Amino acid sequence: MRYEDFTSRDTAYKNFVKMRKKVLDSIDDDSFADVFSKLCGDALDGNCVAEDCLAYFFNKGIADIIQPNFEFYMFWQILAGANGNEFALEKIEFFLKSALDEIVDDERILTTALRKQKFTEQNALFVISHLLCVGIIDKLNYDAVDFVKIKETPSLYSNEKNRPFIDALNQCLPEVIDYLMA
Repeated sequence: MRYEDFTSRDTAYKNFVKMRKKVLDSIDDDSFADVFSKLCGDALDGNCVAEDCLAYFFNKGIADIIQPNFEFYMFWQILAGANGNEFALEKIEFFLKSALDEIVDDERILTTALRKQKFTEQNALFVISHLLCVGIIDKLNYDAVDFVKIKETPSLYSNEKNRPFIDALNQCLPEVIDYLMA
């Protein structure tokens, strides 16, 4: 994916707000099942804004309808970033921080990447974050269909639940560095 194909932060944010509102409004007019099913379908079809919106709902939950689910939240947030959603990439930046620091703080890597790859200092953070998200998704090898099932009980953050995501990040980091240096 070229940087020109990313969904800009402003566009992603505006569309995210519209999608979130539509889902929340659907609770009051009894169309939630249809609206949420459409959101899930759009996310499964690779719509990076729908993926980000699903991440939001699995992070926050919806009272008495969807329980928060940390693993589902992380999967959809990372997938939205892998699909070039700049707003999602901003939200996942804290999780990616250690890997980003390793790349950005190494002047040799960053200078080589800026010279050889097709990105600039202005969009480097988005491009590198995107590459890390793509690598994480590849390493996880999860089936997205498994991450749209609504669970009855919440699944909140724990170190054990975060471990597969951290392991995948650590595994893909050398490959991303190799790609940036190629």
